[in-house]
Amino acid sequence: MQNALLSILFFFSFSAPAQLLPGIWRGELSLNDTTVLPFNFQVYESNLDLMNGEERINLSDITYTSDSVFLQLPVFNSEFRCKMNDRNLSGNFYNYTRKSNNILSFEAEQNAAYRFSEKPESPYMNLSGRWQAIFDDEAPESKMSVALFHQDGNHLTGTFLTTTGDYRYLEGEVSGQKVSLSAFDGSHAFLFTATIQKDGTLIGDFYSGSHYHETWSAFRNEKAELPDAESLTFIKPGYDKLDFKFPDEHGDSLSIRDPRFLNKVLIVTLTGTWCPNCMDETRFLVDFYSTYKAKGVEIIALDYERVLDSATVKKSISKLKKQLGVEYPVLFAGTNDREEAAKTLPMLNRILGYPTTIVIDKKGIVRKIYTGFSGPATGADYVSFKESFLRFINKLIVE
Repeated sequence: MQNALLSILFFFSFSAPAQLLPGIWRGELSLNDTTVLPFNFQVYESNLDLMNGEERINLSDITYTSDSVFLQLPVFNSEFRCKMNDRNLSGNFYNYTRKSNNILSFEAEQNAAYRFSEKPESPYMNLSGRWQAIFDDEAPESKMSVALFHQDGNHLTGTFLTTTGDYRYLEGEVSGQKVSLSAFDGSHAFLFTATIQKDGTLIGDFYSGSHYHETWSAFRNEKAELPDAESLTFIKPGYDKLDFKFPDEHGDSLSIRDPRFLNKVLIVTLTGTWCPNCMDETRFLVDFYSTYKAKGVEIIALDYERVLDSATVKKSISKLKKQLGVEYPVLFAGTNDREEAAKTLPMLNRILGYPTTIVIDKKGIVRKIYTGFSGPATGADYVSFKESFLRFINKLIVE
């Protein structure tokens, strides 16, 4: 009897902690007292996927204790810390790339595949197509946007294109006259809501985490376009070249004048490890570099961060390079504050947003500057950008 009791105690003392149950879960991030952002994730045996439309973001860095689970986000410096209770989770999401408003309360339940409404109403109309959108609180050059929607029954996916990038993969629904879209990628938490008006226009609200809110409106316009992405950032009169020298993640300084870049087509991208659009561009550039390095093209990434202590910067850059397979240099250039960042490259008229991508020919002359990045969530716009970009690079290679 005593041996049996000891065996039971031994078993419970050393048995593995409970783990998340497989299946599709529904999570909610609390943005304020009355507003939550829902998203879905699918749990597998040893990892899980965040789900936003067509996108899947895999999380494999998962740690369990007796009644808790800790989920580290890939690339971004953020995590969930949660208590587990049968088929439910409760805890907080921590975004360490933000200095304030960086903790959101979080709850989730298993076997809940819906995102906004378990039983949505019949949709008032089909929103599929291209829309001209207006964000009310933005600066003039960022005020106008293009919304791309695809609707199948109640299910709605899409994105918003802006002069500084897109809002990536949004997913939600149309329920009656109510429009709802959300995306959570481990860094940004986006929530769009709107009401369909009698004239078919949209009026609603946009939330980015708990720190930002503005109103927006939209009307259908299949010819809606953004300002030319190549006209927003430019070299000031009197300049035709870039000049800089910044340290890498190990503290070793590298200059644009380094011999490895001489007589090469050079791409300089202004980026940040906190920036999802920048990660979309990084994935594109990693693939591009694998082919074009042999053709005499080099890349330098200038990293502008929110958190500036050296240990965090080193960790963030190292994590980025490892997880995305970056083989070109990533140099720490300073704060992501746009006015301060502009001082690091005084030959530019401004830094409007991240990423900003500068293309330099073999003579060191700046030939083109792209502001923002239309990523894979934009569909045909992304394909068009890639084709145009590659044509231009191929032209510079043979000059």
